[in-house]
This record gives sequence, structure tokens and C-alpha cells, in this order.
Amino acid sequence: MSQGPNGVNFAFTEYLEKAIASRGLEVISQDAVLSFMTRNRIRWLGFLDTYYILQARKELGADFILLGTVSQRRERPCAAFGMVLYLIRTGDARTIWSDSMGLSCNEMRNPFGILEPHTTEDLLPIVAKDLFEEWPEDIGQIGNRKAFYELDDVDMGRQYIRSGEMITCRVWLRSVMDGQPPEVSLKVRGQESRPMWRKDDNLYQASWIAPKEDGPYPVSLSLRWPSGREQATLLGTYHVDNHSPGFVLDLKGVRLNGVAAFRDRIFAIPRFPKPEPISRWEFSVKDKTGQTILREDREGNLPSRFYWRGQTGDGSRVADGNYQIDLKVWDRAGNMAMVSEKIALIRNPPDMVLEARKQGNDIVLNIQSKGEVPMAFWYMEMLEDDGSLIKTAGGKALPAEVDLPISETSAELLLTARDILGNKLHKKIRDIKLLIQQDKEKGVSADKWLKEF
Repeated sequence: MSQGPNGVNFAFTEYLEKAIASRGLEVISQDAVLSFMTRNRIRWLGFLDTYYILQARKELGADFILLGTVSQRRERPCAAFGMVLYLIRTGDARTIWSDSMGLSCNEMRNPFGILEPHTTEDLLPIVAKDLFEEWPEDIGQIGNRKAFYELDDVDMGRQYIRSGEMITCRVWLRSVMDGQPPEVSLKVRGQESRPMWRKDDNLYQASWIAPKEDGPYPVSLSLRWPSGREQATLLGTYHVDNHSPGFVLDLKGVRLNGVAAFRDRIFAIPRFPKPEPISRWEFSVKDKTGQTILREDREGNLPSRFYWRGQTGDGSRVADGNYQIDLKVWDRAGNMAMVSEKIALIRNPPDMVLEARKQGNDIVLNIQSKGEVPMAFWYMEMLEDDGSLIKTAGGKALPAEVDLPISETSAELLLTARDILGNKLHKKIRDIKLLIQQDKEKGVSADKWLKEF
């Protein structure tokens, strides 16, 4: 059992040895395994090249090799332990079974805290028990049998399928003893027997429909001679999976009226409550009419995040407005899941309105925002015509009122604002008295006072 890039955890290894031996299998001693590794100069743990797998069969007489890796081990703040196991058949160096399991103490809460695990040593037996529940049932039937036929090759097709799909298994056999050929069949989960039909001298084939029930289905090859002699070999395991991957799309934008808004780019992070491998994915963006303006699809696992910069597939900038992000994913069995999220692209500067009125010896300036995007801040300066500073004001909340002194000469007003998306406004009013004159007539609309800048 490897621990880290090149270490061995003897305690965990010994625990697994006992668990395997309790299933009626003979386990080769640690001393013999370490001696084999020394002779063959095997320095890296957790995997073996084909050459060393075949050598283990030759030198140690091993029918199978179990490789394991501690994928997670943490004691604090809450103990967590994870393990991955691979079972390799030494006759053809094929992985015929693998599984992984992880657990933390947070997932093992019991009433009143009785018998709760607190350390990784407490979690190990629970994780190992769950892993061995999926252990192939026919492993114990294969030991110490003299082979009359050797397995040249196996093709089980896809390992992950959906109910109702066709499964086809092909095996190539080579006779190592003279005599009458055997009856060849398959056993699925150690129960159902399916005859294999001979296609040529060495090739046998069987096909059947995948069952309705989800889960792993170990497949064993059974050879039976008229004399009653039998030979059994575990070929591998296929998995029936009818459930689409469950995931959410976490958008890193500012929520406005339930929609994620952005100015420059928006990040979309897929999160899976129950992580599983993904065989392919498709990311697309649609405009408000439903037309796809950008699409990307790839084979293999998802990237950790996606981002969109408000461009079409050819790099052209799109207009401000509402859009939709769609992410489709397919698991190894071909089950598809899709999540859609509405987004809003807003690049326009803050839409602000100024209204001014004379009150005694002061000017009362009312600042309002017409836009839906809240302000991050606003800042104002009032300057004499020679550039000297008369007054400053600023804040975050709008609307706001500011009392300004009436200057004998013309006074300039500089306004800076930025919304929470990062859009900025920089405007200048050459003479604040113009706002008072216009306000007497009609008030100052956004379009009108912006022309004064």
C-alpha cells in the first residue's frame, strides 16, 4: 500500500492482507514481496509495468496483484481517509477490478456521539469494508487450478453502459493441452450462465442486454469439459449506470434581480456533489433570441472552470444585454446532464441624473442613479475658474444631496462614479449655475445635463 509519491504504509498493508486472507485467498508474505522488489529494482509504488507483473507470476507464483494507494489522509480539523485499489491478473497483466472510497468523520455522526470515528485509523476498517463489498465473487474459485486453456486476449467493450444497451464479450483462447475442446460460457455476478459461440478457431463471443439494475457486474469465463473438469477465470467487470451526473454551475458574477451580471468576463465553475469521471462536455452561450453565439465541446474531463468575455465564437464583441450559459456533460455510460444559467452583460457607464436648486446662499445638488446596478462609490469636486478647490463630497449611497456655496464667478463641477461591476463615469460641468437655470425651467434630465460636459 503506497503512501505519498514513494513510500509504503505497512500498517495499512497488513490490514488489507488480513482482510484478503479472511476471504479464503492465499497471500504472499511481505518478506517475499520486498525481496522480489529488491531483486527487480522496483523503486516506485502504486503501479507496476507489464514486465514486472509477468515476473511476479513467474517468480512468486502470484495469480493476482493488488495495488493500493492512500489518496487522502488527514487528521485535522476532521479526520479524512481515502483509498484506491486495483486488482491485476498476472496471466495477461490486465486490471480486472478497481474501486475507490473516501470518508471523513463528518459523514459518520452517530446519535450521542457513540462509537464515532475520530482518526484515520478508525476510518480505515470502514473504508476497507466498503471497498471489499464490491470485491469480485469469483476470485476465490480461480486459485490452484491447472490450466488446460490460456487466455490470449479479452474484449469486453465499454465498461460503463446503460440498461437496455447491448453488451458483447469476446475472448481468444489458446489450448495448452491436447484433448476435446471445452464448453465455453460466461457467468455474470457468479450466477447467470451465458453460452459463448465459437467464431473461429480461437475466438468465442457472447452478447446480451444490460440489466435494469445499476451497479457492478463481474464477468467470469467458465470452461467445462465432458469429463467434468472445469476451469474458471475472472475476465473483468462492467458497470450499469442509468443516472445522469448531478452538478451545479457556480457563476462568479454580481447578482442583480436573480441574474449574474458582469462587465469584463464571467467565470462559471462546475461543482459535482458526487464527483465522477466525465467522458465529454459542451459549453455554449445563447443570446436572448435563443441563437447560439459561442460553442465549445471536447472529449475527456471538464476543466476546473469556464469563462466568457462577452464575445462570439469568432472573437467579435457582443452588445450589452441578457444571455444564457449552457453546460452539457456526459458520463462514461453516456448519460447526459445539462445546467443553464441566465447572465447579464453590462458595460455602459453609470446612468446618473443631477438636479439643482437655489436655497438661500447655497445650491442644493441632488444626485440620483437611474441604472439598476448599485454604485460602488461616487466623488465630486467643485472648483473655481482658476482651479482652486471649493468643496468635495462623496459616498456610496444614492440618491444624495450636497450643499454647495454659490460662487461669484463660474464654478466647475467634476463628477466621478463607479458601479459595483466596475463601469466608470467621468464627467465635467463647466458652470454649475447652468444647472440652476435649467432646473427652473424643467429639471435636468440625464441626456440634457450630460451635454453640458
